[in-house]
Amino acid sequence: MKNRPNAHAAYDQESWLTMLHAKPVRNEAAAARRHSEIELWITVPRRRPAFLVAPLSWIVRPRLSRTIALDMIGTEIWKHCDGQRNVEEVVDAVARTHRLSFHEARVAVTNYIRLLVERGALVMVISE
Repeated sequence: MKNRPNAHAAYDQESWLTMLHAKPVRNEAAAARRHSEIELWITVPRRRPAFLVAPLSWIVRPRLSRTIALDMIGTEIWKHCDGQRNVEEVVDAVARTHRLSFHEARVAVTNYIRLLVERGALVMVISE
Protein backbone atom coordinates (compact mmCIF):
# COMPACT_ATOMS: atom_id res chain seq x y z
CA MET A 1 0.00 0.00 0.00
CA LYS A 2 1.38 3.34 -1.02
CA ASN A 3 1.44 6.29 1.38
CA ARG A 4 -0.03 9.51 0.09
CA PRO A 5 1.31 12.14 2.50
CA ASN A 6 0.37 15.04 0.25
CA ALA A 7 -3.33 14.17 0.33
CA HIS A 8 -3.31 13.84 4.14
CA ALA A 9 -1.21 16.97 4.60
CA ALA A 10 -3.60 19.02 2.46
CA TYR A 11 -6.60 17.72 4.44
CA ASP A 12 -4.92 18.40 7.78
CA GLN A 13 -3.93 21.91 6.77
CA GLU A 14 -7.43 22.67 5.49
CA SER A 15 -9.09 21.35 8.66
CA TRP A 16 -6.68 23.35 10.86
CA LEU A 17 -7.38 26.52 8.90
CA THR A 18 -11.13 25.93 9.15
CA MET A 19 -10.82 25.42 12.91
CA LEU A 20 -8.62 28.50 13.39
CA HIS A 21 -11.12 30.69 11.53
CA ALA A 22 -14.17 29.38 13.43
CA LYS A 23 -15.62 31.58 16.16
CA PRO A 24 -16.30 30.09 19.59
CA VAL A 25 -19.60 31.38 20.98
CA ARG A 26 -20.83 30.96 24.55
CA ASN A 27 -23.97 28.94 25.15
CA GLU A 28 -26.62 31.52 26.11
CA ALA A 29 -28.01 29.14 28.72
CA ALA A 30 -24.63 28.79 30.45
CA ALA A 31 -24.09 30.85 33.59
CA ALA A 32 -20.59 31.86 34.68
CA ARG A 33 -19.66 32.87 38.21
CA ARG A 34 -16.40 33.52 39.99
CA HIS A 35 -15.48 30.92 42.55
CA SER A 36 -12.16 32.45 43.55
CA GLU A 37 -9.68 35.01 42.31
CA ILE A 38 -8.41 32.67 39.59
CA GLU A 39 -11.22 30.14 39.15
CA LEU A 40 -14.45 30.47 37.20
CA TRP A 41 -17.38 28.07 37.38
CA ILE A 42 -19.63 27.63 34.37
CA THR A 43 -23.00 25.96 34.88
CA VAL A 44 -24.63 24.44 31.81
CA PRO A 45 -28.23 23.18 31.95
CA ARG A 46 -28.81 19.61 30.79
CA ARG A 47 -31.80 18.10 29.11
CA ARG A 48 -33.81 15.55 31.01
CA PRO A 49 -33.21 12.07 29.55
CA ALA A 50 -36.18 10.83 27.50
CA PHE A 51 -36.07 7.39 29.10
CA LEU A 52 -36.56 8.86 32.56
CA VAL A 53 -40.32 8.74 33.11
CA ALA A 54 -42.46 8.20 36.20
CA PRO A 55 -42.09 6.12 38.39
CA LEU A 56 -38.40 5.75 37.46
CA SER A 57 -37.94 9.52 37.78
CA TRP A 58 -39.10 9.32 41.39
CA ILE A 59 -36.14 7.09 42.23
CA VAL A 60 -33.43 8.33 39.87
CA ARG A 61 -32.96 12.07 40.08
CA PRO A 62 -30.93 13.29 37.10
CA ARG A 63 -28.75 16.33 37.49
CA LEU A 64 -30.35 19.23 35.73
CA SER A 65 -27.07 21.04 35.20
CA ARG A 66 -23.36 20.43 34.83
CA THR A 67 -20.72 22.67 36.41
CA ILE A 68 -17.32 23.12 34.82
CA ALA A 69 -14.47 24.61 36.86
CA LEU A 70 -11.95 26.63 34.85
CA ASP A 71 -8.50 27.58 36.06
CA MET A 72 -6.75 30.85 35.23
CA ILE A 73 -5.98 30.01 31.59
CA GLY A 74 -9.44 28.50 31.05
CA THR A 75 -11.01 31.64 32.49
CA GLU A 76 -8.96 33.79 30.13
CA ILE A 77 -9.98 31.66 27.15
CA TRP A 78 -13.65 31.85 28.23
CA LYS A 79 -13.37 35.64 28.37
CA HIS A 80 -12.12 35.72 24.76
CA CYS A 81 -14.86 33.39 23.46
CA ASP A 82 -17.34 36.18 22.83
CA GLY A 83 -18.39 35.32 19.28
CA GLN A 84 -16.40 38.25 17.91
CA ARG A 85 -12.95 36.63 17.87
CA ASN A 86 -12.00 33.52 15.97
CA VAL A 87 -9.85 30.76 17.46
CA GLU A 88 -6.67 32.17 15.89
CA GLU A 89 -7.24 35.53 17.62
CA VAL A 90 -7.83 33.78 20.94
CA VAL A 91 -4.61 31.80 20.46
CA ASP A 92 -2.71 35.02 19.68
CA ALA A 93 -4.08 36.74 22.80
CA VAL A 94 -3.13 33.81 25.06
CA ALA A 95 0.31 33.56 23.44
CA ARG A 96 0.98 37.26 24.07
CA THR A 97 -0.27 37.17 27.66
CA HIS A 98 1.74 34.10 28.67
CA ARG A 99 4.76 34.60 26.40
CA LEU A 100 4.18 31.40 24.46
CA SER A 101 4.79 30.58 20.84
CA PHE A 102 1.73 30.41 18.64
CA HIS A 103 1.98 26.61 18.47
CA GLU A 104 2.28 26.18 22.25
CA ALA A 105 -0.73 28.43 22.83
CA ARG A 106 -2.67 26.69 20.04
CA VAL A 107 -2.42 23.35 21.85
CA ALA A 108 -3.71 24.78 25.14
CA VAL A 109 -6.46 26.89 23.58
CA THR A 110 -7.79 24.23 21.21
CA ASN A 111 -7.86 21.64 24.01
CA TYR A 112 -9.82 24.00 26.28
CA ILE A 113 -12.21 24.96 23.51
CA ARG A 114 -12.76 21.30 22.59
CA LEU A 115 -13.49 20.50 26.24
CA LEU A 116 -15.96 23.39 26.53
CA VAL A 117 -17.71 22.38 23.30
CA GLU A 118 -17.98 18.75 24.44
CA ARG A 119 -19.53 19.88 27.72
CA GLY A 120 -22.01 22.23 26.06
CA ALA A 121 -20.59 25.55 27.26
CA LEU A 122 -19.48 26.70 23.80
CA VAL A 123 -20.52 26.22 20.21
CA MET A 124 -18.36 26.79 17.15
CA VAL A 125 -19.58 29.02 14.32
CA ILE A 126 -17.89 28.26 11.02
CA SER A 127 -18.33 30.93 8.39
CA GLU A 128 -17.44 30.68 4.74
